[in-house]
Amino acid sequence: MDHKKILVIAAHPDDIDFRCAGSVALWSQEGRHVEYLVCTSGEKGFSGSGASALSIDERRGIREKEQRAAAETVGAKTVHFLRHTDGELANTAELRRDLVRVMRQVKPDLVISDDPARDAYDSFYGYHSDHRAIGLAAFDALYPAVGNENFFPELLADGFEPHRPKEVFFGSREKMDTWFDITNTFELKTKALACHKSQIADIKELIPRLREWAKETGKEKGYSYAEGFRCLEMPQ
Repeated sequence: MDHKKILVIAAHPDDIDFRCAGSVALWSQEGRHVEYLVCTSGEKGFSGSGASALSIDERRGIREKEQRAAAETVGAKTVHFLRHTDGELANTAELRRDLVRVMRQVKPDLVISDDPARDAYDSFYGYHSDHRAIGLAAFDALYPAVGNENFFPELLADGFEPHRPKEVFFGSREKMDTWFDITNTFELKTKALACHKSQIADIKELIPRLREWAKETGKEKGYSYAEGFRCLEMPQ
């Protein structure tokens, strides 16, 4: 892979770490520049008696701090937060404009996002409405909006020139065609997830499941542990 700058898009804090923190750690070790774009701050992802005492801003602050710590653990350089309302993402012009703005700012060679083609509906977490919405919004922001000056002219007026990424990796468990060996970075993935203390009480309980997922993904290529994607080249 020759991409030097990578932007990973997700709906919530911790989504990226579940999906591809092992790959991010690998890419960072290879000298690639990785940034995150998180569309909500996961402020509704709290439960229990103590949660009601926290304001929305306090909840956002907790989850953003956790995500920044997780990003630092695997070598990601920056986390951009859009702060759209958790649980209410929709493929709107407003969301697409915000995605286009950050993509034009970062100018990535490679963009990673949820896969709008996923249709198994075999997991309530995986098919959260925010995940489905961001998959569609990212796809539509990538083409044709991000590289076309006629989309969101207000961004052009603010200096955000059109940019065309070279390639997109969609996070997909059903239609993978691109794999990365995370055998040597699996431990960093677990450390990144452990940063999300408000969501994961005990990372040790989750590690066996993470190992199982990574082993299953790696079978196709003979890797002990892997993360996989569906790859699509961008029109230039």
